[in-house]
Amino acid sequence: MNFFVKNCLLEQENTDCIILAIFSSCEFSESLHDLNKCSDNYISSLVKLGDIQGKIGETLLLYNIPNIISKRILLVGCGNKNKIHKSDFKKIIESSTKVLKKLAVKNVIYSFSELIIDVNNNIYWIIRVLLLSIENSFYNILKINSVKKNNLNINHITFNVLIKYDLHHAQVSLKHSLAISHGIQSAKNLSNLPPNICNPLYLSYEVKKLYKKYKKNITIEIIDMEQMKKLGMHAYLAVGNGARNKSFMSIIKYSRKDIITKKTIVLVGKGLTFDSGGISIKPSANMHYMKYDMCGAAAVYGILIMVAELELPLTIIGILSGCENMPGSQAFRPGDVLTTMSGKTVEILNTDAEGRLVLCDSLTYVERFAPDIVIDIATLTGACVTALGESISGLFSNNQDLEKQLYLASQQTNDQVWSLPLVSEYQKKLTSNIADFSNTGTSSAGAITAACFLSNFTKKYKWAHLDIAGTAWTSNKKSGATGRPVELLCQFLLNQLNNYDE
Repeated sequence: MNFFVKNCLLEQENTDCIILAIFSSCEFSESLHDLNKCSDNYISSLVKLGDIQGKIGETLLLYNIPNIISKRILLVGCGNKNKIHKSDFKKIIESSTKVLKKLAVKNVIYSFSELIIDVNNNIYWIIRVLLLSIENSFYNILKINSVKKNNLNINHITFNVLIKYDLHHAQVSLKHSLAISHGIQSAKNLSNLPPNICNPLYLSYEVKKLYKKYKKNITIEIIDMEQMKKLGMHAYLAVGNGARNKSFMSIIKYSRKDIITKKTIVLVGKGLTFDSGGISIKPSANMHYMKYDMCGAAAVYGILIMVAELELPLTIIGILSGCENMPGSQAFRPGDVLTTMSGKTVEILNTDAEGRLVLCDSLTYVERFAPDIVIDIATLTGACVTALGESISGLFSNNQDLEKQLYLASQQTNDQVWSLPLVSEYQKKLTSNIADFSNTGTSSAGAITAACFLSNFTKKYKWAHLDIAGTAWTSNKKSGATGRPVELLCQFLLNQLNNYDE
């Protein structure tokens, strides 16, 4: 789909469908009021029949409106005129796309710029939520077959901006939104691939493709198992020992010459392309979802695409910690003691607590970049799903200011996070009588003890950990990757630039 912003004269637009807002008690939006006037009140006469009340998500499709060139008008209920929550706005857009999917339309105009949603810089966020919600509604998992089908009719969507003064903000929003959407879609596509295709080597190939496309500002490095041995990354290596597919850590270094801030921000993504649990094997039911245990790495990949597309004046380093956890004669075992890259030792109590072992060496490795901020993203614990469900990601941090910045980005994007504590009482649950730590605690507070484990390797920088085990994918009939938290972290990076409008 191609997206545009424009100051339209709606009654003269030769398009297949114009989509307009109608509020509670059938109150018309400004755009709808103007078109109704052009139609000699024909639209209001149809609304009076009672087929739409203006409740959130209601729709009414009208054809052949007098004095209007557009073939169709779609009215969408938006509820309270004065303030629309962003989550409700997404539902409104989804209602419109459900109708559009059933129609033979190619060109569409959304005229929603007069809506008031609960954020600052209203026109910027209206355009952004519109575009990302539309792209999400029309997203389909790419099927693995020989015939590629494209059932999408729509190829041209215009966002009408009522006030010409707002066009600049709308253009900035469109540019940002397209880059973020590209990142989200890319992360989803990577996450949804089957594990016999998407293994650690495949992740490294995708990183190489990224370099070829954006080499103006990107350099890459691929760390193989031999290099990991030399670096002393024995925890990372142990996880992949039982797998036929070798481990690779893929590094993406992004920077522009004219950076605005000297901060170095590192994003580390857990990339378990399949997690069987190893010797501590998982139950067979739903094990196929463990192809999504690399959603953290996919998120980092998507975020770096957005950064490269917008050529942000920042220094960002992305780490895709690719690995596969399988049982086998070379697999690590419960009872083993591993020496991490930091020199600290870990007693293995459960080989299914493998992500933290891959991440602890990755978090030590990034010290060489002297980072100001490190954020790791991982589908780390089922305990986080138990604690927060499938709508909210767990947030842990050793720095209050960084935590606040991530909360702000969460509120702006409606990608919810909830902060959980890192306190010494939980650190004690990782005590081992033979090593510095064990890799699991007791049966309680599993998400917290996992984060406490990681915190032992993050003393040299500001650090945050996002546990996305509940939010990275859906397991309903339309199961698939969600692309979270790509938008949240893209917004976090945009916020580092203070009202960046390029």
